[in-house]
Amino acid sequence: MLQTTWKKALAAIIMLLVPFTFTLSYQSDNITAVTAEKSKAAVQQELHKEQIEQLTSAFMAKITQDIDTNYKVLNHDTKEELLKSFDEVATRDVSQPIVDFYFTEEADGLYIVPTETPAWFNPDNSYKVETDSDNYVTITQSNTDDLHGNYTIEIKFLYDGGWKIAAVKYL
Repeated sequence: MLQTTWKKALAAIIMLLVPFTFTLSYQSDNITAVTAEKSKAAVQQELHKEQIEQLTSAFMAKITQDIDTNYKVLNHDTKEELLKSFDEVATRDVSQPIVDFYFTEEADGLYIVPTETPAWFNPDNSYKVETDSDNYVTITQSNTDDLHGNYTIEIKFLYDGGWKIAAVKYL
């Protein structure tokens, strides 16, 4: 009889400990996963000089598309195709006005409007980097050139699985 009571007590203790052990194990795994994910995100969200230069250069390259002698764009037939290519480097809030201003869509394809390029980031000049949050970084650069004179450009970058230009402002 004593042995039966002892077995019941042991069974009760085990029944209480098993869920508690699983809960602790699950929470520990969860904490480790969340911590690892935060560390991974922090590493991914750091914006480096090379990324700034690559994104700003790629953005300008999309504005200065390859064209034929009649200003017809060679690599895209529609504004939507061109916008999709911009999606790699910029948000639609930035690319849509650029595409609408610099390109026209005709029945036979996409054409660039023959005009000057906008005042833009110069990788050879210094600039200020300001981290606005985990997902936003703003760079500010003052430049001078013959066409645009003195200007200051502010470019905001957004991290959303990768860095993109999210806003461009001239101060």
